[in-house]
Formats: sequence, structure tokens, C-alpha cells
Amino acid sequence: MQIKNGILYISNENLIAGLTPYGASLTDLRLKAFNRPLVLGYDNIDAYKNECQFMGAVIGRYANRISDARFKLHDREIILEENEKGVGHLHGGSAGYGVSEWQTKSHSHNRCCFELTEADGHAGYHGNLTVEACYELIEPATLRLTFYATCDQDTIINICHHPYFNFSGGQSITSHRLWLAANHYLPATNDLIPTGNILETNGSDFDFKTSKQLKDRDYNNTTCLHMVSNGALAHAATLSCDEIEMDLWTTQPGIHLYNGYKLGSDNIGHLGVPYPAYSGICLEPQAWPNSPNEAHFPLAVLRVGERYEQINEYRF
Repeated sequence: MQIKNGILYISNENLIAGLTPYGASLTDLRLKAFNRPLVLGYDNIDAYKNECQFMGAVIGRYANRISDARFKLHDREIILEENEKGVGHLHGGSAGYGVSEWQTKSHSHNRCCFELTEADGHAGYHGNLTVEACYELIEPATLRLTFYATCDQDTIINICHHPYFNFSGGQSITSHRLWLAANHYLPATNDLIPTGNILETNGSDFDFKTSKQLKDRDYNNTTCLHMVSNGALAHAATLSCDEIEMDLWTTQPGIHLYNGYKLGSDNIGHLGVPYPAYSGICLEPQAWPNSPNEAHFPLAVLRVGERYEQINEYRF
């Protein structure tokens, strides 16, 4: 167990991970055999607080977007904070999980758990919700992230992890290859709200059923996992570059694909320079965006008396 400059470290035989209570964020991840960062991040905690890219953060209460910042639950209209272009709701609001100070619940040599309590009415959400994010390094080279949550009222929930991966040791992800277990994807409007249609990936820019490099375009859409239909842990994606390969396993019904085209700040990253656009790729396990307003999307509701659980594993 180690703490340095506000970063909490965990490790096992093959991996070392840096974590911070701010946003319950993953600040660093390295294979000891290569000793180069596998995720974008900063050594200075203040950098996370003055940039708006949710780098390595945990996002909630409802990650991604909700159209018009409102939805109905049990025929009751819930009005949320409008923090996305003044009309929509993004990532749980302007004070969502990704920009909140979590409490460190426990910290050992290979495991660290953070906890956050969100009060009834925060950003418009109903119910007092308690959420826990537990990072654990398991053999031989896997980072497991488990989320738990309970609430004293029925509520919507969509917690996701938002790391930017880059295995190249450089400032570009163009050499990375991606495989996704997705037969369908969600087209979106210019405001990145799903249209409600569910389209086949066959022949589209979202067809990664065989491993390939990303096309030269901006990606910011959710892909629908045909292998994850009942909450079981399943292989959802594989990302590779040169000799490094990562399998992403998740219990979630979607992977949001974002290739970092909005990146760009003056903050100095792990490589000693700022991160430019397209320097990291996000593979975000989550429920489908705007699902509370689309009856045919998978339900994302946590009921009183239930315990929410989500598992993501990054297997190297």
C-alpha cells in the first residue's frame, strides 16, 4: 500500500494502478514488464479538477445523456439539471460523481474502495443513493472494477467508468486495433442524443466484429452488446497495440465508443506533454443513453430494496 502526492497505489505481480478519491478516478495503470502508462492521466491532482474530460473517472448517477433533462418514472415526471448546452442532462449533472470527492472506504496492497452518498434532490434525482467503487488487481494481470449502489427511492441509474486507453507510449491511438461484440449501435443526433433507432453494425463504421483499426472519423456513440443480455459477465471488447492486448469484460448492455477527439488542454500528462486530440480511446461499459425516455431500450432502474452491482474487468 502506497500513497504519493495524493495518489493511492495498488499493485500485484504484474500491474500497478494509481487512484484518487476525486471522481474515484483511475490516474495511472501500468504493466510492470513495460513500465509505460496504459491510460491517460496526470501526476498532479489539480489537473483533474481544472479539465473537463472525466479522465479515468467514475460517472453517475446517470452517465451519458438524457434528452431535455427530464423523464418519467412510475408516471411521475422527474426534471433534472440542464447542464448540456442548456437543454440536456449529461453525466449526472455539473456536480456528478466524476467531479465529486469520494471517501476512501478501504485501501490495501491490491484493492481500494471509494464510497459516495448522493442526497435526495441532487441534480434533480430522487432518493438518497449510496454508491461504492472498488478497484482490485487480480492475478495474473487484471484490473477489476465493481460498483455497488442502494437507494431509498426507486431511481434510474447508469454508472460507468471513463478511462482513456493508449498502449503505444505515444500521443496517438491510430495504431490500435479494436474488436467489439456488437451487432448493433445507436445512431445519434448532432447533440449526441440517441435517435431511438437501433441499427446493424454490418458494413458501418461501427462494425468491429473482426479486429480492425478505427476509421478516420469522430466516434461518440453507444454500441449494443449482443453477448451481454442478462447481466452476466461477458467478453465485450478487445483493444490491442503492438505487444499489448486488453480484453474488456462487463455485465453492462452497451459500450460507449469515444476516440478522444475533444481532448486538448495545457495540463501535462504522464508522457511530459499535454494530451492532443485522438490521444486516447474510451470504451465505456454502461446502460444505453437516454434509456429512461426510450421504452424499447434496456431498463436502467434501481428499486428500493435492491442492490445494484456492476462488474468490469480489464484483462491484459
